[in-house]
Amino acid sequence: MKKEEILEMARSEQSDEMEQHFNDKSMLWIIVVLIVCCLVFSFTRLVQAQPVEDYLATINLAISVGSFYRCSKVKSYRYFFQGIAFGIGGVIFAVIYFCKFFGAW
Repeated sequence: MKKEEILEMARSEQSDEMEQHFNDKSMLWIIVVLIVCCLVFSFTRLVQAQPVEDYLATINLAISVGSFYRCSKVKSYRYFFQGIAFGIGGVIFAVIYFCKFFGAW
């Protein structure tokens, strides 16, 4: 094998490891956001029983944050658009949840 071939193989393998590393790090951010959102929504659920919009908002927002993190590290538009889509969904569900909670719905 020539030196150039070995270097090319190493570069192609490194990008997969790098993407996996950032995917793992994004999971950490997803977990952190899930915990924070679940605590906020659980507290309000203790005050007054609510439908499932809070859980849907939590899941959507956590996926959105993870997608934006991946996008910033991997530079892929797929993760950017995924983050926008889930972020919009999360905000919509959160607005519905809080409107119902405060009696505006």
